[in-house]
Amino acid sequence: MSDRTGRRGFTLIELLVVIAIIATLVAILLPAVQAARAAARRAQCTNNLKQIGLALHNYHASMGTFPVGFLYPTGSVPATTSPLQYRWSALAQLTPHLEQAALFHAINFDFPLAYRPSGATAFWPFYPANTTAMATRVAGFLCPSDGAPAPAEDSGPTNYVFCTGDGSNGGDATDAPGVFILGRAISLASLVDGSSGTVGVSEQLLGIAGPYTQTTPTPVPSPEARAFARVSSGPLTDGACAPAPAGWLLNKGAGWWDGNYLNTLFNNHEPPNGPRPDCITYHNPGWKAARSLHPGGVDVLYCDGHASFVRDTIDRAIWKGVSTRAGGEVISNGMD
Repeated sequence: MSDRTGRRGFTLIELLVVIAIIATLVAILLPAVQAARAAARRAQCTNNLKQIGLALHNYHASMGTFPVGFLYPTGSVPATTSPLQYRWSALAQLTPHLEQAALFHAINFDFPLAYRPSGATAFWPFYPANTTAMATRVAGFLCPSDGAPAPAEDSGPTNYVFCTGDGSNGGDATDAPGVFILGRAISLASLVDGSSGTVGVSEQLLGIAGPYTQTTPTPVPSPEARAFARVSSGPLTDGACAPAPAGWLLNKGAGWWDGNYLNTLFNNHEPPNGPRPDCITYHNPGWKAARSLHPGGVDVLYCDGHASFVRDTIDRAIWKGVSTRAGGEVISNGMD
C-alpha cells in the first residue's frame, strides 16, 4: 500500500506571486508610514514652539517685556573679554519658564560666554564658570525633523531662532524693526502691528559637524542651507554675500545660549528655505532665513503664542511685513 496524505507544497510560480503581493503591499504602505512619522515629528516641533510661546508670555508677565534677542551689557567689562561676549540668548533668558530652572541657576549671567586668556590672540575659549550649562542639550530646543548631529562638541545645539525683523539696514540687529533685537527689550504694547501678526520664533537647520569655520569660498559646503557665507564686514549687500569672500561658517545653531545670528537669531530678508545661502559677518549683522526639513515650509510662532505652518511660496512682501512690530503693513490672507 502506498501512503497518500494529499499534502502538496507551493509551486515556484505561486511562491513568486506571494512575494510580489507582499512587495506591492510594502511599497504601498511604506510612504504612508513615512508620512505618518513626518507628521508626528512636525507635531512635536510645533509643540516645542508652543512651549516657547508660553514661556515668552510668562516672562512678559514677570518682566513687562519680552527678552532681548542679543543681550548687551551697559557697564564696563573686564579687559580679558568684550561686551559682545555677554550676548546671552532669548532661550537662555527663558530657561526658568521652560521647566529648566536648574539650567537657569547653572548660568552665571554676570560672566561672559568666552574670554581671551593672557597672551592669546585668536581663539577665545568658553568661560569656565558657564561651560557646564552651555554644554547641556535640551530636547525641547531641537526639532526632531532635522536629526543632524550637533555641529560642535561640548555645546548644546538648537533649531529655534528669534526674529529680528525684515533684515533691513544690511541685516544689523541693532534697534532692528522686529521683536528680538540688539537694543531695548520690546513689550506687547510696542507691537503696533498686533501680536497675532508679528513673527516671533521659527526654525533653522543645524550646521555641519567638524571645524566651525572654512576660510576659503571653495569648496562650497554641502548642503549650503546648513552653512553661512561669510563677509568681512557689514552692512550686508547681495553683491558682497554672493561669493562668500571670507569663507564659510559651519556651526550654525551650535549654542542655544548664544544670542547672535549664528545661533539663535534670524530675519525675514529671504523667504522660508530660500535658495540663497545665509550670509553673516560673524555675530552681527546677518541675513538668515527660516529653514526646516518639513516638506514645503517652516513652523512659525507668533508673538501672541499661536503657531502655524508657513509655506516656502509665501509672498515676499507678506513675509517681510509680518516680521516687523510697527511697520504698519496691511497683511491679507496667505500666511498658512
